[in-house]
Amino acid sequence: MAPSQQKVLYLTKKNGPFEVHTADVPKPGSGQILVKVGAAGLNPADWKIQVYGAIVGEYPSILGSDITGTVEELGEGVTGFAKGDRVWVV
Repeated sequence: MAPSQQKVLYLTKKNGPFEVHTADVPKPGSGQILVKVGAAGLNPADWKIQVYGAIVGEYPSILGSDITGTVEELGEGVTGFAKGDRVWVV
């Protein structure tokens, strides 16, 4: 069973600092998977979003899409993945 809360790195406002907070773990929607993150990293796009205020329109926002982990839960209609699959995303 997945935990109900997690630590997240928020960009709290345009051109603002990153801040670590606790947030609810989202439930995967239709066609989505929930990944238990084993490792994550900020990439050059993330710091550019922070410094230049580009791309993100709503704050607080959780940046970072370079991750590895394990599939924890499947949303409705998901095919090609199974609980326990190891995945990476860039």
